[in-house]
Formats: sequence, C-alpha cells, structure tokens
Amino acid sequence: MLSAEQLSLMVKEHLGLYSYYDDVQHSCKWIVGESSVGGRGLIATENIAAGEVLFVDHPLIYGPRAGTILQQGCTVCCKLDSDEFFKCSKCALLLCSGQCQDSGVHSDDCAIISRWGTKVPIEDVDDKLLSRALTAIRVLLLSENQKQFMASLQAHTSPQHGTEIKDLKQFFDIPEDEEQLMTLACCVLDTNAFQIASLYGKKEMSLRGLYPVSGLLNHNCISNTRYSYNNEYQMTVKAVKPIPKGAEIFTCYSGVLWGTPARRTHLYKTKHFWCKCERCADPTERGTLLAALKCFSSECSGCLLPIEPLKPSTPWRCLECSLRIPSNNICAIQGALGSLMGTLNFENVEELENFLLYRVTKYIPKTNQIVIDLQCRLIWEFGDAEGFRWHGKIACKPCNLEKLYSRLIMIHVLVYTSTEM
Repeated sequence: MLSAEQLSLMVKEHLGLYSYYDDVQHSCKWIVGESSVGGRGLIATENIAAGEVLFVDHPLIYGPRAGTILQQGCTVCCKLDSDEFFKCSKCALLLCSGQCQDSGVHSDDCAIISRWGTKVPIEDVDDKLLSRALTAIRVLLLSENQKQFMASLQAHTSPQHGTEIKDLKQFFDIPEDEEQLMTLACCVLDTNAFQIASLYGKKEMSLRGLYPVSGLLNHNCISNTRYSYNNEYQMTVKAVKPIPKGAEIFTCYSGVLWGTPARRTHLYKTKHFWCKCERCADPTERGTLLAALKCFSSECSGCLLPIEPLKPSTPWRCLECSLRIPSNNICAIQGALGSLMGTLNFENVEELENFLLYRVTKYIPKTNQIVIDLQCRLIWEFGDAEGFRWHGKIACKPCNLEKLYSRLIMIHVLVYTSTEM
C-alpha cells in the first residue's frame, strides 16, 4: 500500500506537475488526502471557482469495454461498420484494414498475444473475448512505475471480476505473473474506469479508460465537478460550482439525470455500495422528481415517490392523495417501462417523438427520468437527422425544442445547485 506522499508524487508525475530534472513543482489546488466517505480522495487546498480546470488526466490504459452484449469492432480504429473485418493471423484480434493491421497500436497488442502459446488453432480463438480482455491485456505494456500506480488504485475482489482473463486461458498458455497482473487490471478497471464518450456523429465501439487521478475522486450524486474528453482521449475535469478550501472534490459514478432507484441500483451492481448521499435520501431529489410515477388512482393527478428512498423495499406514496403502493408493484411498473423503452428505434425521430408525446406520458409524469432521457435523445437526433439538422431550418414539429431545453436546464440547476457538501 502506497503512502499518501508516494501516491501524491505518482499523481503529479502522471499529470506532468513535477519533474525530477528541473526541480520545479507546478501548483494545483488539491491534494490526495483522507476522504469524508472513507479511504482516500482529493481535497481542495484553496478555494476553487466554478468553471475552473482542476486537472487534465490521460488514461494509463484504454480499450473496448468488457460487456458481453456490446458491439465489437476494429480493435485499432474502433470502427463498427465494415464489410472487410478480418482476424489477425498471429493474434486473432479483429481488424478492419491493412492500415490498422500495420499500425503501432496493433503491433504492440499483437506482440503480447502472439508470444503466448496457443491451445487451439489461432483462427478458432474467440475474437469477442479478446476484445473484451484487450484493455487489461494492455497493462503489460506499462512501465514498472505505471504498473505500481495502477496497482495502488482500489480494486474489486469479488469472483465476477477478471473472468475475461480466466476465459482466455482456454485458448492461450499465459504466464502466471502476466495472468495475475491482467486479472488485477480487470479488478481495477471495474472499480475505476470511465466510459469514453465517442465524438459526435461517429459510430464506434464503446471504450473505457483507466484515468488514475480521476479514479481517486469519490462519488456523490450531487457532484461538484464534471468531465469531458478531447479526440486524444484526454479527460478535462472542471468544477461546476465553487469548492471551498478543505472540501472534498467529488464526481458522479452514475447518470446524473437518473432517478434515485436507478442510480443506487447501478452503483450497487457495479461499485458494490448503496449510496446514502443527500440527494438519494431526498424523496423528491431536490424537487426534480426524476423517479416519480403517476398515481395509480385514476381520479388523482399526483405523483408517487418512495417513502424511505434509502430502503430498496420501501413502499411509495402519492404526494396528493397519500395512496400507498408496495415496492413489488413499483418494480413491476419500472420493469415494464424498461421493456417498452427497449422496443424503440432511437435513431427514428418520428417514432421517438410520437412515443414521447402520445404514449409514455400516459403512464409517467413529465419529470420522470425516461421522459428526460427521451428529450435528450430527441435533441441529439434533431441535430443529426435529415430535415432537422442544427445548421439548417428545423421543420415545425409538435415537440418544441425550446421547451425541451428549458426543462433540461431546470433539471440541471436543481441537481447541481446545492448547499455545502
């Protein structure tokens, strides 16, 4: 276990804030310190203004996400659509062109995999499994200092983490030390990795990156930072509101516009903790009502909200008529709504708009996270669909974009504007 001083030095080296050679240390307004929620975190050493850049992080390793149902594509350029995909004859990684095969990225990946002994003919190796494991495989390319930095980050230890490396052993003879390092990388990635957003308009494989400094940020559903990416996968972390000296700097591990049940369930399944922050404890979520459902009584126009939102089995109650609904009934409604969303073609503007205007709002209030999600998707698709592009004249539609913007801005303000955390 690294001391706080050792970890701080690694952080500064990683960010380029310190050089052994010129003995010049650039200032930053935070340190690695003891977190208010347990363990380590980043603590402000000076007052930080809203909009101020805290740091620019870059990934130690990055690559395809490890989900089994995610689309697979070229392991170099991440392209999803190609009629010319083929497997490398040396390592079995999926590629889309000779140019990608000849790239330095593939040469490095191929050099690692092709040195392992094979248990089956290379053409029979599962390229989807290789893609899922590729980010962890790339840990073998790191320097010893970088490997130590990676190993210092928090890692999940449950059996479900690292299975992609165990599964690789049915195809390859992997040295034990490399297997252990890659398995550790999987556990660290599952704990700390960030999904990397694709550039607008590009259909690419879903990527994740291990951003070690951002990984030190603890979670709060009322985050005081936000982050964005450039086309070189660098992550810029900015303050979204003033952060006073001595306060902890937080990020949000879940969707900011998700309702409390969705956020807490996601955090429990992926990060193995039940969030108990101020927002999660508030049934109204600071007045946003993102999880609200319409009252089951046909004579009431009120909204149902959880009575004790920190208890997954809590009953829900209507704000207007006080009707109580058991949690099992609520879960059934939420499951049905999720299935209904799964039937949508999110690239079809007409279908999305009709579903939003004439179907889903019969069952849920306009504040619900599903409505907000559909509004966001509509705004996104209006910018890219023929006849609705931002740079052209938008056709007159029942769905008013100005109203969508106003509602989303209101939700953003309610979520982010808070008293001192």
